[in-house]
Amino acid sequence: MKAVTIALLLCCTSLLVAQQESIITGKLLGYDKKPMPVAHAHILKAPNPQPIQQLQAAPDGSFEIRTKETGVVLVEFTGVNHSALDLPLIIEKPVKLSLTVCLSTYAYADALNEVKLMSDLTDFNFNQAQPMSKQSDGTFALELQTNNPKLAYQVFGAEKNSRSINGTQSESYEFDGAGDYKSIVTPADGKIKIIFDPKKVVRSDTEPLVTFSDPNSSVAKVALIQMEMTKRAAMWTTKVQALASSGGKDFKYNWSSVQQEIVKRLKTEKDPLVRQALLLNYVDTKARNAMESDPKIGVQALKEIPPDSKLWMIPNLQLMKIAGDLAGDQSLFEKYLARFLEKNPNETLKQNLVMNLLMMAKMQGDEKGLKSYYDLTMKSMGDAPFGKMVKEKFSPTIAIAVGRTVPAFAVEELEDATKILTNATFKGKVYLLDFWATWCGPCVAEMETLHKAYEKFKSKNFEILSLSLDRKADDVAQFRNDKWKMPWLHTFVTNDKQVTNAFEVVAIPRPVLVDTDGKIVALDADLRGEQLEVTIARFLK
Repeated sequence: MKAVTIALLLCCTSLLVAQQESIITGKLLGYDKKPMPVAHAHILKAPNPQPIQQLQAAPDGSFEIRTKETGVVLVEFTGVNHSALDLPLIIEKPVKLSLTVCLSTYAYADALNEVKLMSDLTDFNFNQAQPMSKQSDGTFALELQTNNPKLAYQVFGAEKNSRSINGTQSESYEFDGAGDYKSIVTPADGKIKIIFDPKKVVRSDTEPLVTFSDPNSSVAKVALIQMEMTKRAAMWTTKVQALASSGGKDFKYNWSSVQQEIVKRLKTEKDPLVRQALLLNYVDTKARNAMESDPKIGVQALKEIPPDSKLWMIPNLQLMKIAGDLAGDQSLFEKYLARFLEKNPNETLKQNLVMNLLMMAKMQGDEKGLKSYYDLTMKSMGDAPFGKMVKEKFSPTIAIAVGRTVPAFAVEELEDATKILTNATFKGKVYLLDFWATWCGPCVAEMETLHKAYEKFKSKNFEILSLSLDRKADDVAQFRNDKWKMPWLHTFVTNDKQVTNAFEVVAIPRPVLVDTDGKIVALDADLRGEQLEVTIARFLK
């Protein structure tokens, strides 16, 4: 009798534990709907970027995720030779989900002229990536010396978005912890020759696809809406990049059919969370340069989406300000922001939002907005460590603005510490102060336009001073020994708070153009990309 009772208790306990778990099953496949050599599902609890669970898909692509997590659970799907896909699931109570995920291939560079290799021999340091030699047959080769039994490596420069990815020569693969894979090979006699063959990479325009067995569930609806927004962002980015490369500046896109479909769905949707997702989906079209948008949707979003909505924990935080812009009512947005800072329980979210708003206002020269956001921060978080940091880094006024006198500065020249560069060094010149770092992707992306501008204007009373915020000064020297020589003046200001505070450096790149009278004449967006040469030319006599 006792044995039966114990068995029943164990059975009931097992059922209870199972009921407290969400179970997500399905298939993880490649662009061709076939299993990939190696694929994983990684579970993250938003907004924490570190995975709390990772599992490898079976050889046939099948997977089963069991988790007790609720709230925003982000599942990142990865696979060899494919781009990662993030799928946000809002789980309010334990659920059973079944889905099929097909990833898209990497977006490889159209013309592969330069490929570099990083390996475990240099701890995958980007600054120590070695160029591979292009062969007559179109392949790239590099021979490495090592006595290690195995070598892990990745190639850099083959993928359009500057990702380091697995090569075409691999015996096995290992996840790199950042959405991609390392190739594993076996050296022989203390060396190995690695070949990267562009003909072996798989190119396909097939888009990623997620199919739920029950697409009408709240979890599925919200996830698929987020997928729509991700797809739109990719399309928009491609259009903007094409415009920038052609020298264009203003860009508007006709999202009217998308907007009409969202409004149609809003009229019939009853689930509060799905409605919130649809409202943000509409606001996102405004963020993507919509030709026309209905201000009433912006007002509706700020009234219908609670400040503690779980949707803010997905990467939607920037849409809060866009909703205010769409509504055309800064006062309504600031009231919502005040409620958000008061009622949202997630401190990281609140800090990220405030920091983004302060940085945006500072960089746009919006002194009124800066003061409003600063005051709200002091009211809600002024005594906390974050509030004290904001007090140190920001002031409710803007010193670095067009028309203002450039602050006094004195910095050591990087190549000769006995030489001090000051305002007087550049007296009578037009000069660009370029706050940057080798680890900053957008900074490195500006290298081509910086070099072109310097070559074009260096003989016309123009100079550049690059102010590095790298971890150490040697990082700059290593960077300049490679492709980009940066043949102008340099200094290192990572530990110079007097300079970075005076120039209100809260994000990089931070370009500041100064005229012959020491006045600031241009900032930030007017000095990025193709606009750099155009702007400099306006101030050279």
